Amino acid sequence: MTTALRPDNRQFWWTVILLALPIALQMLLQSLLGMADVVMVSRLGSEAIAAVGLAAKLHFLLLVLMSGLATGCSVLVAQYSGAGKFASCQRTLGVTLMVGTLTMVPFLLLFGVRPEIWLGWLNPDAEVVALAARYLVITAPALLLTQWIVIYEASLRALGNTGMPLAAGTLSILINVSLNYILIFGHFGFPALGVAGAAWGTLIARLCQLLFILGWVYGRQHGFALRWAQFKPALAWQPARRFLAFSLPLVANYGLWGLGNATYHVMTGFTGTHALAVMGVIVPIESAFFALFVGLANASAVMVGRTLGADNTEEAWRLHKVFDRLTLILVLTLSLTLWLISPWILSAFGEVEQDTAELLRATLGIFCALVWVKIFNMMRIIGVLRAGGDNRFVLITDVLVMWGVGIPLCALAIFGLGWPFLIVYALMFLEDALKFFPMWRRIGKRLWMKNLTQDD
Repeated sequence: MTTALRPDNRQFWWTVILLALPIALQMLLQSLLGMADVVMVSRLGSEAIAAVGLAAKLHFLLLVLMSGLATGCSVLVAQYSGAGKFASCQRTLGVTLMVGTLTMVPFLLLFGVRPEIWLGWLNPDAEVVALAARYLVITAPALLLTQWIVIYEASLRALGNTGMPLAAGTLSILINVSLNYILIFGHFGFPALGVAGAAWGTLIARLCQLLFILGWVYGRQHGFALRWAQFKPALAWQPARRFLAFSLPLVANYGLWGLGNATYHVMTGFTGTHALAVMGVIVPIESAFFALFVGLANASAVMVGRTLGADNTEEAWRLHKVFDRLTLILVLTLSLTLWLISPWILSAFGEVEQDTAELLRATLGIFCALVWVKIFNMMRIIGVLRAGGDNRFVLITDVLVMWGVGIPLCALAIFGLGWPFLIVYALMFLEDALKFFPMWRRIGKRLWMKNLTQDD
């Protein structure tokens, strides 16, 4: 047994907890916020649930794209910090902020200027489209705010600072929930804005979150309080070219994966409004479940990235084995727990129609039975392969399986064979089953063990 696996190795386990737990808590709180949005909006009817769910899925698609850039930044920052090159960390952050801003501006215009024109292509229900369009117009500026937030958070986490992003995220969630309560239903003298109230709550909360992060970074004179001296090297072509060469496969991977997930969501809307309402509820539940493992995967990525930047490949391999075994224990435990508490979860949505509630119960059962394969793939992709910069392999595998098998099969099931929603939902796990062994084999070959700082 290696020293990394020994129970008395307290330094290792404290490092895992301090890196993983704040990220997991922040994601869990964010997921609970999504559930709170749905619970509050559920009083307005299934169309409102479906509209908020559709808008949230579109925002999630863009968040995935933002995360591609942020992940590229965090991998490089983790390896540079392991190699003791902090000036390169600053330059990487500057490049990422500029590229992220240029990437989000077109989407800001797409969401903010008459989105009902193209939303009609995604959902056949006119009322759902009108409500979703109202939500997107209000929250369009939040796209740019969120891009800056995720880049700063990813960079700070790559240095091991997970507490400050958690504090900023907690503040944002408290503001969001409070404003939702006030603006959706019209408390304390404010008008009842319905779905639009949820949108305003989201926008204001994101603005407060960004101001908190910037206030902390610049107030403490942190190394990431970038001045022109740090931005100027970022404007040079060579650093930008290197960052883009490394990150574009990540952005493409995240973007195509997010688009694929949005495509699944849109296609399920054609199995009925009840199914779309179920997806609006199940998405935040899934996100809450994934929260711990996203935190764990990020802890793995930081620790593995640092060891690779320091040219310690054997320690990187030991870390992979530890996280693999920990994932197995946790995913089995949490799947069983979620199933046991599912009646309590369903009771929180008592306002939902009986047919929707029954469909949600069955959908949760499928999720608990099959989620393990998604979790293992996520841990190995985020926590191991991407930590070593093995982005092209992940991109090729993801695209081939999702767009070559998963989405065409679901489209056939819905539009060709007319299969019910539950079968379609189960088919969404097929692509992860097909990716499981290629990812496992790739890790076993150790081709991902790369020191990305040597070409700096």
